[in-house]
Amino acid sequence: METRSEGVQQESTSYRSPLRVLVRAFEKSRDLWKAKYQGLQQRVKASRTEIRDLRRSRDRWRAKAEALEQETKGLRTRLLLQRQAEQSPPRRAGGHSRP
Repeated sequence: METRSEGVQQESTSYRSPLRVLVRAFEKSRDLWKAKYQGLQQRVKASRTEIRDLRRSRDRWRAKAEALEQETKGLRTRLLLQRQAEQSPPRRAGGHSRP
């Protein structure tokens, strides 16, 4: 029956360096890999947050612009009606016009 330490020794026969050196090298490699991808994850999260904030801001500005556009349209309509009322001759009561 094979013990655990014998299995480790058999697996490490393809490496020439001592296990203590290999372990340190593998840990360092893993730590560098983790740090790299944690940094990338932070950048992704920051980008997502920025995109979310920009979308919210854009939506607020769009809503404000649309509201102002509607207000402008209403004011133009009122102004046009007011000008038309000023230009048309006044109507007399009774519905009959004098010759």
